[in-house]
Amino acid sequence: MPALNLYANDPDGRADGPLVILGPALGAPASMWDKVAGLLATDYRTQTFEHFGFNGAPVLHEPFSISDIADAVVRLIDDAGVDKAFYAGDSISGAVALELARRHPDRVSAVASVCSVARRIGDPSMAPLAATVRAEGTAARAGDIGDRWFAPGSQETHSAEIASLVEILSGADDETYARYLDALDAHDVGDHLDEITVPVLAVWSEFDTGDGHGKMRLIAENVQRGTLVGIDGAGHTPPLEQPEAVAAALRSHFNAGA
Repeated sequence: MPALNLYANDPDGRADGPLVILGPALGAPASMWDKVAGLLATDYRTQTFEHFGFNGAPVLHEPFSISDIADAVVRLIDDAGVDKAFYAGDSISGAVALELARRHPDRVSAVASVCSVARRIGDPSMAPLAATVRAEGTAARAGDIGDRWFAPGSQETHSAEIASLVEILSGADDETYARYLDALDAHDVGDHLDEITVPVLAVWSEFDTGDGHGKMRLIAENVQRGTLVGIDGAGHTPPLEQPEAVAAALRSHFNAGA
């Protein structure tokens, strides 16, 4: 298939600062990073992008891989006119962070994988979930997003964000979403973590679904230069719930990797 080009927003923040690209969770808009980007803006030039099939981005029905998305991030770095950038991604975009570091170590100074996973050959298949999305639509994934993605009690304090996420996910393109699940199902970066030489920040959160701490510890302990950081009071999308803590963790990591 032709090379992918991400549906990216214009860079913001400090015009002469190092570039930081921020990738959203699957089903979340690029704006999930807005508060973090604002906190980084005094020192960094930040750029966000939408996933295909979401929030106005083009649909993508052909098969693609996590590597294809990582390559597309490199094209954003090229378009910015710089040799290297920093990258942080939440959920599936955290898997992109790992693949980017593995595949293009000369184009990123440091990466952060937030509430993500490093899948390995033999991990439980994601095909049933992809089949459900194809049969029932993305709306089937949207109804309980407040419980799955946010810390207990956040349904009240983050009601506007949750309502927006439900609307965006319900309106997403079903086949494109399923293709993302197919791509993640085939991703095997967990079997190659020891090849990653770029500094990696692995971020887990207190209320992430499943064994979030264990998944991120696996990453931090098996890449060559890994750091593990926990975020209290957040679920699967800590940039939305605890932007100050996330921004501080990224700033510290990126400063060390500069």
